[in-house]
Amino acid sequence: MKYNPTFLLFFLFVFGCSNAPTDEELLALDKEKLTEHLDYDKITFYKFAKIAVRSSAVQDTTKPEYQKFSKHLNRVLNSLDKVDADSGRSISPVDALLLYKDYRAVKGFVKETEEDIFPTLMEGINRIYGDQAKPIPLLKGNEKTEVQNIEHAVLSMIVLATRDLGQPFALYECSKTQPELLPDHETKTLLEFVRGFLFFSNNLFYLSEDGLTRNIKWLDKNENVPLPYTKAFFGWRNLSDSQTRTAFHSLNYLFRGFDRLRMEREIDEERGLDDFEKFLEDTKKLGLETELTLAVESYLYLKREDKEKATAALRKLKQSPLLSNSEKEAIEKTIVYVNDREAGKALNGVYDKVFLSKIATKYMISILAKIDWEKVLKANNVPHTEEIFATVRKVQTISNSVSAYSNEKTIDKGKTELKKKGSELLDGAKNLLK
Repeated sequence: MKYNPTFLLFFLFVFGCSNAPTDEELLALDKEKLTEHLDYDKITFYKFAKIAVRSSAVQDTTKPEYQKFSKHLNRVLNSLDKVDADSGRSISPVDALLLYKDYRAVKGFVKETEEDIFPTLMEGINRIYGDQAKPIPLLKGNEKTEVQNIEHAVLSMIVLATRDLGQPFALYECSKTQPELLPDHETKTLLEFVRGFLFFSNNLFYLSEDGLTRNIKWLDKNENVPLPYTKAFFGWRNLSDSQTRTAFHSLNYLFRGFDRLRMEREIDEERGLDDFEKFLEDTKKLGLETELTLAVESYLYLKREDKEKATAALRKLKQSPLLSNSEKEAIEKTIVYVNDREAGKALNGVYDKVFLSKIATKYMISILAKIDWEKVLKANNVPHTEEIFATVRKVQTISNSVSAYSNEKTIDKGKTELKKKGSELLDGAKNLLK
């Protein structure tokens, strides 16, 4: 049997190309990875505590989701009331063990339940700390969607700055935001950027790229829209509206470039370098020179085989206080390597994509860490701002106390404490350990 060479080439081309994943397929894989990242016991407990606070505002107590959770509600709220994170006062081993029992009883329900079916966190806190005799009508529809999206975004930044919660919890919060469902407004672009940065920080590059691309399109379409919240968010009070848009535009190109640089396909790297050029175009309009601009500039010049400009940028970058001694040593090695390298040879591992991404992440976290979120919320007349921050600190403290009961030694200690409290509590502990 003879083979038609034209048909064979066509067959190899079609089926060979079909093995290359598309942008849509890679985005779907990232969504699966995100779910895996959040399958983490301390995050489930954090969600458990949040649902307790949010469900305290439920007015229709006949709903099945409330019935399932209500009997465990009081213990969570009582535990929150006993904690004073600022003074270091936590709950007792007895309370922690019994709270862990409540958590175990509803853990499956918590994992499977969407927390946003409950009233907003603000409504829960209003119910706990406000006038309980005068229930306020609960938010519904688009208004509720907008408020809880903003809550998730703000909480992602608040917990990012905490020592014991940090990025995994920030990732959970930003995963709950749905900017695409929000009105076409500046707030939406800020949510997209926050999500994009956190997804990037957790190696979810296609999810990050997807949101940042929407942002760039929106900014290109709305060139003359004032961005007061963006200006306040980044502390760009000295910039004009036009300069603020240019600066924000540059950051979206920057992190999309980082996303693409960390992807596997050659086409993505080329797209990433194009994004870096757009970033540098914007920053030059503003006359900016920071760790970010120097890092990107040096990388781009290295790729473009311009030794002189690459070395100049690297020498300036080496002076940054954001870099550790080992990172400064790595830059010095890169400078030596660049000057000795033959044209066309690949970069070595000293100054690679991961190192470049670390500089960007450090720089952005240093900016976000300077934002006084409590002050921002108060300035915008958000009620019970102090209680919101106190609740986050309390949940953090309780989470640390309860998580200890995942090991046998702490459970034994809890049983000893329970014996002192009487046989009724001891029976509860025995049931817990069955």
